Amino acid sequence: MAKSQLTFKKKEIQKKKQQKKQEKLERRELNKATNDKGKALEDMFAYVDEFGNISDKPAAKPYEFKEEHLQRPTDPEDEYYFGKVSYYNETGHYGFIRNNESQDTVYFNDTLAGKTLALHQKVRYKYIRTRQGNQVSEVEML
Repeated sequence: MAKSQLTFKKKEIQKKKQQKKQEKLERRELNKATNDKGKALEDMFAYVDEFGNISDKPAAKPYEFKEEHLQRPTDPEDEYYFGKVSYYNETGHYGFIRNNESQDTVYFNDTLAGKTLALHQKVRYKYIRTRQGNQVSEVEML
């Protein structure tokens, strides 16, 4: 009689293949059970309340939009920034104002400012954003 051609190594390889096949089948069944493709659109919605919390149910009372929520404060004190002249070129009549709080710099020249400023002078100013950077639109000396 001839010996069986199946050796121990071949049996182990066959077991591993069978185990991988079984794991793949289990994963497939799990994915089918947790699939969201067949759900209704309303089941997939997420709602955000006025405080930013996410829930799966809509808010009990809808948010009421008010026009004054969009209005900026009209207090002129809020629009002005305070700083001092950090650099001034006397021959070119231009310089930079450094903001006291954020340490940002804003460009100015005598024609934009409407007056001649000196180095280390404290000012109150407004600025506009241009392609070249921030430029002074109004300046008041303190």
